[in-house]
Amino acid sequence: MEKLMDSIPEPQEFTLPLELQFSMRKAEIQAQDMTWEELHAALLNLYHQRLLEWQAIKEIMDSENIKIDFDVPTELELAELAACMMQEDEDEEDPFEPI
Repeated sequence: MEKLMDSIPEPQEFTLPLELQFSMRKAEIQAQDMTWEELHAALLNLYHQRLLEWQAIKEIMDSENIKIDFDVPTELELAELAACMMQEDEDEEDPFEPI
């Protein structure tokens, strides 16, 4: 068992290519001008897009007879996560409030 643990590589930090870093920064700047409702709608749209991509990947893998089991969070798990994050946000001070 110890030998197996030694062969598992350490997780590495994911770094975005430069062109994606620019896109990410552009999205951050645009998000600063959005209301909470717009941010919420954008997040839901992004989540929906990722679910469609996961489904497409699973279908491609099935057509190639590749069996990999991965878990997609349920609506209940997402609701619990959102409630937990909202509670944490309420507990924290406003990061955008001037000191």
